[in-house]
Amino acid sequence: MDGVERNKDVYFGSSLDNVLYQLKSRSNLQICGGCTFLRELPRVSLIIRNINDFKNIEKRERYMEIGSGVTLSAIMELGEQNVPPVLFQALNSMATPLIRNMATLGGNVCLQPVRGTLFAPLLAMDAMLEFRRGTEIITIPMNQLNELPAASVLTKVRIPLNEWDVSLFRRVGPTWTLEENCASYAFLASIQKETLLDLRIAFCGILRLRSRDLENMLVGTKLPLSRNEMEDVLSTASDIFDQQVEACFAGLSVDAGGQDVKPAACNLLGSHFSSCWPSSVDIPLLKVRFLGLLRESLNQLI
Repeated sequence: MDGVERNKDVYFGSSLDNVLYQLKSRSNLQICGGCTFLRELPRVSLIIRNINDFKNIEKRERYMEIGSGVTLSAIMELGEQNVPPVLFQALNSMATPLIRNMATLGGNVCLQPVRGTLFAPLLAMDAMLEFRRGTEIITIPMNQLNELPAASVLTKVRIPLNEWDVSLFRRVGPTWTLEENCASYAFLASIQKETLLDLRIAFCGILRLRSRDLENMLVGTKLPLSRNEMEDVLSTASDIFDQQVEACFAGLSVDAGGQDVKPAACNLLGSHFSSCWPSSVDIPLLKVRFLGLLRESLNQLI
């Protein structure tokens, strides 16, 4: 991240109450945590990296809650036995230990326009996000997070602790960085007596793909899948991918010359997002990778 420019207003939060007050009192205020993806600060920013209110971790029988300010390395330090396997695999795939010491859970979840590495596993696990805005508590399921609530701060993430027989995480794209052709993939399956009881599939990057129709197509199926069943699933997944692509890019604007307009969310991001034009996204490549990962996952259902 570059040095702070003189024409920027930078504030440092001291507590959750102070952050909520600042959000209410100042317009266009943007929350910043570890800042590992920023090349410069927003015009008006609030730094929350040292606030203990966002660093709590609580584990209960059916779920765990992790504060948005908890670093990725702190989550890994809980140990594989205390973190859902698909989430631990995702954390282990990310960046370097130095970056994980600074990067936070909240920063990864709220990253736009390309979703962070943890988005897919959290989406697959049906995680819940808690935002605060004044005295209001806003709870949003991951699958309904289309945009961040205005003038709010993410306080914690609730992660269900269901047991899965198959937990698979994969990341595609360049190693140790994140750009518009990167994506994360999470696959969870519960099996009993050679029958698929539950299934979760998520593929997230510039796209956010999780389809209950696709998952329900397989729930209750006897295993292993036949060749015809496998091809039917992959054909349906291909159609769903195309539909998601159309929905994702439908709202993108163009200039008077008919050219792509760079998403505003890219402007402050690091050099690895320097292109970030819709035309720079290799949709055919992402589709091939998604279908290949899905086939690999289904082949593990024995």
